[in-house]
Amino acid sequence: MVVANEAPFKLMFVGLLQDTLDQVPLDCVVPKGLGDLSNLEMLSLHCCTKLQELPESIGNLRNLSVMDVSDCLSLTVLPEEIGELCGLRVLKMNACGGLQELPMSISELWRLEEVMCDEETSYMRMDFETDLPKLKINVVEDDRLESLMKIVG
Repeated sequence: MVVANEAPFKLMFVGLLQDTLDQVPLDCVVPKGLGDLSNLEMLSLHCCTKLQELPESIGNLRNLSVMDVSDCLSLTVLPEEIGELCGLRVLKMNACGGLQELPMSISELWRLEEVMCDEETSYMRMDFETDLPKLKINVVEDDRLESLMKIVG
């Protein structure tokens, strides 16, 4: 039931879980309509290992401040439209071994404060250091194997 004087529903966080994506075919995608969620502030696709690409409509998420694509092992490219995320402050992209390059439009994200990446993808940041001098790059070490060895050992 909708009351005329009530404010519209405001979805602020979307997170997809790996278990959810394991139930779908290997060509799984984030819905193209994702860009219709104009009030979205946080998007977590962490550990969506079968995710190969993001929809171009992601550029419509002007209120997005945090995007987490870490451990998206099959993600090969970020769309050029990512440069339209004028509110983006944090980008987590560590353990994205399939990611080959970053779009040049990232240099337009003047509010971007922090990028979390690993040694494997940290070389890509050099293209943006002059355009985004206040950007803090956190290179995360992959210590999962070391942690597993401690548990097993």
